[in-house]
Amino acid sequence: RNSLCHTLNNIACSQGHYTMSTSPLPPNSTSGTDRRKIKRRRSSSVGKRRKSLEPPSDEIGDRSLLSLSNDDIDYDMEDQHLRFDNVVKVFATVQEPDFVTPWQTLGVESATGSGVVIETPQNGKLLILTAAHVISDSTFLQCQRVGVENPDKHIASVFAVCHEADLALLEVDVDKDDEFWQDLEPAKLLEDCPLLRSVVLVAGFPVGGEELSITEGVVSRIEGQSYSHSQRYLLAVTVDAAINEGNSGGPVFNDSGGLVGIAFQALQGAENTGHIIPPPVIKHFIKGVTTLSGPDEYKGYPADGIKMQQLTNSCLRSYYNLSDSIRGVLVTDVFYNNTCHGILQKNDILTHVDGRSVANNGTVAYGKYGRGDVLIIFTLFQCGENINLKIIRSGKKMKAQVIAKPFVRLVPLSEHDTKPRYFIYCGLVFQPLSYDYIDSSECPSNPKLGALFHSGQQTDDKLEIILLSHTLSDKVNIGYEHISNAPIKSVNGKTVRDLKGLVDLIEGAASEEEPFLQITTDDGHIIIVPSLKNKDSVVANKRILSRYKVSCDRCLDG
Repeated sequence: RNSLCHTLNNIACSQGHYTMSTSPLPPNSTSGTDRRKIKRRRSSSVGKRRKSLEPPSDEIGDRSLLSLSNDDIDYDMEDQHLRFDNVVKVFATVQEPDFVTPWQTLGVESATGSGVVIETPQNGKLLILTAAHVISDSTFLQCQRVGVENPDKHIASVFAVCHEADLALLEVDVDKDDEFWQDLEPAKLLEDCPLLRSVVLVAGFPVGGEELSITEGVVSRIEGQSYSHSQRYLLAVTVDAAINEGNSGGPVFNDSGGLVGIAFQALQGAENTGHIIPPPVIKHFIKGVTTLSGPDEYKGYPADGIKMQQLTNSCLRSYYNLSDSIRGVLVTDVFYNNTCHGILQKNDILTHVDGRSVANNGTVAYGKYGRGDVLIIFTLFQCGENINLKIIRSGKKMKAQVIAKPFVRLVPLSEHDTKPRYFIYCGLVFQPLSYDYIDSSECPSNPKLGALFHSGQQTDDKLEIILLSHTLSDKVNIGYEHISNAPIKSVNGKTVRDLKGLVDLIEGAASEEEPFLQITTDDGHIIIVPSLKNKDSVVANKRILSRYKVSCDRCLDG
């Protein structure tokens, strides 16, 4: 995991005054202040794959109902303002995919997290709100209320999940009048972010014990942050309350008992610096899955899809004939198939978004909390909604309107609850380039992959990068074993658009009476293998799949 990771880090650090919502954290990045860690607590059932975070039983000691901190603050479970009877513990059995050998999965593991009961505004349905990374790739879920007369675990299922915002809603497999819901007051989500310096209480089940733990802190910052689970840049709140392994998905209350966020990650190497998902992000998710499109149709959080440069340099402003009264940012690129594609152009000056004035440093005023990146405003819209803009193009002031679209990239960010896509032909293993593939592989020394990951853009004839990831050795592919992690350019001279397009080109060659396939990589390698018209390929495919115990030669839909 050496050269590519360094390349990605260097590219990320070289952005200068450029900002764009499509700039994620590189895989395996641990440099600077970007050491964010999600807080799912795991123990492995297969030995060496992961080390358990559970303490030895003799270290737990006596367990009280509440594990309190900060000078033994006295909180009452039945206090009408500070109720914690809606906090639940989430147990997940997890089996993650293997992006190196995509036809296999990794071993089964167990994980725990936290959650909180809420009531949906539309129909009063009781659901458990938690973090998506607590239940991602899960095969079995259970929830438990702690500190009640009957602490039995109950089977749960995923009602809706949004991995972009690291949020999930769970259903418990019991009736609404079951004792699981008795003497429980659903948490009330506030309308907006908590105020700076306001007191917050983080409730959950972190490592070090089994009962409910409550820590206290204050809100120290409100701004955009990179969400470790998805690498999306969304609004977040920073608190100085302790957030540890197992806290993920747990509620964060204000001192009046209102729900002001969900704990989801902490900054490694910093003293008590944790991040919580604020009400505007949570409400976007809940509204989308319960009142708008439904759990299966929810499109997530849109992105601006543009690359911007600050307009703070006097020479740059003079070049574009901008007076001191004009403020905004310079559009340096517009990404294909995203929100602003087809409307904004390179060299436009973006001055207003949704009626908010854009400053020369790319920020806008955000409520009572100061300023935030303009790209955050785009993420607060539901996909399909209109966003009004004001721009200057060639010296003329103009109004524009864009439709919020789902976030898309040439190289996808982290994907969850899906199988890795692949195709095997004559022992050649083809896979899309993705964050998860880079993070799981041996990080080959290929700076081109780093550039594609960080700043590659979709085009009409290139929707994703398809790699020849490696070769399953056989006599039909002798001499090609050294070609790995190579982007595919064409098949028989035809450009490869995506994985499905690659399969169509390979299988379509049989109808063209071609006995061989010529597969060309971006760096000039030429690979010749028999086509499906040639019986040698059919025999070779069957032989290779059997030898390497591959049950299917493809997974195209994930």
